[in-house]
Amino acid sequence: MNKSDTTPAIPSIPSIHPLAALLRGFAVDFITGHNLEVVERIMAPEYCLSIGGYLLNGRDTEYLTPTAAQINQFPGLAVTVHDVVYGENSIAMQFTEHGCSPADQNRGATWRGITMFRTDGERLRWGWAEEDYFARKRQLTSGICDAVDAPHSAPWDVQPGVSNSALEALARDWLDTPANLFQLEGAFWLSSVSADDPHPASLIDVDHVEVDELFSADDRVVFHGLYHGRYKGGFKGVDEDRIGRPIILRAAGILTFGGSELVAAAVTVDRLGLNRALRFS
Repeated sequence: MNKSDTTPAIPSIPSIHPLAALLRGFAVDFITGHNLEVVERIMAPEYCLSIGGYLLNGRDTEYLTPTAAQINQFPGLAVTVHDVVYGENSIAMQFTEHGCSPADQNRGATWRGITMFRTDGERLRWGWAEEDYFARKRQLTSGICDAVDAPHSAPWDVQPGVSNSALEALARDWLDTPANLFQLEGAFWLSSVSADDPHPASLIDVDHVEVDELFSADDRVVFHGLYHGRYKGGFKGVDEDRIGRPIILRAAGILTFGGSELVAAAVTVDRLGLNRALRFS
């Protein structure tokens, strides 16, 4: 009998959609698995990330260093995925990052965010994201860690949707009216709200909106935008003479429509960046 006749066959493993594989590579293999070598497989060398008013231009030159620094700060850093959207070579994810920081008495923190990517079908090329670093700072200071919401049951099995130009136009019109976003109920906001965490609507009188990235998939629209306006107060420790100063509040969100009506939303904003700009400018 030949040896090959007794060797068990290796079972085949069904493949997931390439876009889901990319996002899983980012969230699971790279961030949660702390495997920096994965980026060569999932990210183009020219990858750029826009986050918190910064443009990290180049995978190896500007992106990897701050990402590795965050992993070093939180050695057990993990990502929990709550929602995903797959479009036509576009990806979005609602998530929570969480871990303990040895530099902060090993206190734990959880912070929510939304990230979106443009791909070439094989690797990530552009990214936009906003995360609730303001809540993270509060937890590392207080020692009281927020809970992590329930995960998506099967984020890598979701199938891509079809782009919808009419829905994108509707979403842009909706976003161009600032009251629409800032009058959303509290459950729509991924930013934590407490005595020390001001609600985003309490911080800004919006003059105009600049949507710098947006894509659709079936009945869903993902966006990243800049809300230009004036500071109207709300931050503890920020001098009142800053009230009325021109500011920019950056936001990222996932919107779900039923016909022409918004039926669900998840939005996060960069409160920490705004707070720092007001205190140090």
